[in-house]
Amino acid sequence: MKRSVRLLLPLSLALAAVGVHGADVTVSGFGTLGYALSDTPYSYQRFIDEQGTFDRDSRLALQVDTALSRRWSATAQFKFAPDEDSDSRWAPRLSWGFLSWRPNDDWLLRVGKLRIPMYLGAESMDVGVSFDYARLPIEVYSIAPTLDFTGASVTRSWDVGRGELSVDGYWGKTRSNWRQYARDGVPGYLAAGPVFASIDVVARGLALTYRNDGDQYRIGVHEASSKLADGTNWVDRPVLISPLPGVAYYNLLPGPGMPERRTMDMVIANAAMDVGLGRQVRLGAEYAVRQLKDMDRGVNSSAGYVSLRRRTGAWTPYVYYAWLRSDQDMIDLYHAVNDNRVPAWVPQADLINLSQRATADGLEIHDQQTWAVGSAYALTPSSKLKAEWARTRVGSGSSLVDAPAGSDVRFQSINVFSLSYSFVF
Repeated sequence: MKRSVRLLLPLSLALAAVGVHGADVTVSGFGTLGYALSDTPYSYQRFIDEQGTFDRDSRLALQVDTALSRRWSATAQFKFAPDEDSDSRWAPRLSWGFLSWRPNDDWLLRVGKLRIPMYLGAESMDVGVSFDYARLPIEVYSIAPTLDFTGASVTRSWDVGRGELSVDGYWGKTRSNWRQYARDGVPGYLAAGPVFASIDVVARGLALTYRNDGDQYRIGVHEASSKLADGTNWVDRPVLISPLPGVAYYNLLPGPGMPERRTMDMVIANAAMDVGLGRQVRLGAEYAVRQLKDMDRGVNSSAGYVSLRRRTGAWTPYVYYAWLRSDQDMIDLYHAVNDNRVPAWVPQADLINLSQRATADGLEIHDQQTWAVGSAYALTPSSKLKAEWARTRVGSGSSLVDAPAGSDVRFQSINVFSLSYSFVF
């Protein structure tokens, strides 16, 4: 409750100031009530398992837009959804909160909490009415270390023929939460289950977007530098330690002799399009490549999806294929650590072997692909029903899946059935 009061107080003060000065205020909102069920006992995308869940897709938000003058405006958006640093509670959160200045029709400057202009659905990814899929493909939409930042952005637009070309540049900071999952834990050191780490991220980038008659194209380059908020360093890679002849195990904990660095620096390049093919058929596609700079562990990967959808009256059936795959050397490193065991005669062998699995869990790898078939049905212009069946095939492993204790999810399939109702007001 105290957190809710802290979040709502700035908005209340802003509305009070608006009332005094007589500015034009627009209040809107959106929400989704979504249910997802899989055929596996372990969790996928944090929440989805055979017990079913409303937590994966459900949310409620309120947005206040204030026109302070012809050139100045302010926006605040509050969202109530599953907390970013807990799998067991919901919490209110300030999604957006920024001041905009448009010196003329070609320039837009914004300062405050903003959304990174990376994905096609970046600004509306929480608004279920704005897209036809049950959820935007996680393979692509999980690749950025953060979606929001607090800082500044500049947009320059040009009229090009019948369309509009725009360039977005941004810079800012945020504190994000990095979730990992420990299958077994290490008694006395690490509890089994979800593990959250606070990450301080500095993000900057450029995005070029062209819009024409409902079609949209985007390319971008984005950089992010991440630090662990507790002041500890990142370890570049697990180091193989051999305390006895014929005995070796991997270590990923900071300490003397470990290859460490203060920041994890990555670059993401992306390209996307959503175009009409005629006869109410649309093609959507997004692709992204993520690379770390001079660091041996972790998140080097590529991701993409291709979709087709066709509007037929109130119905919009669709199909898409999506994939996310880490670089092969990252996958090989993961298996080298995950499969490593010390003999039973080694002192504390059980504890060491558990630590190997925990170390593997700390190496974020992805190797999965998804086929999805579904349909949206527009009840009204401001509400949609959606139903979807998706089949995800895991290859060498995936950090989007909470692997069961004592095992892994290598070469397994996950079927997910989703039903949701989305609305705006």
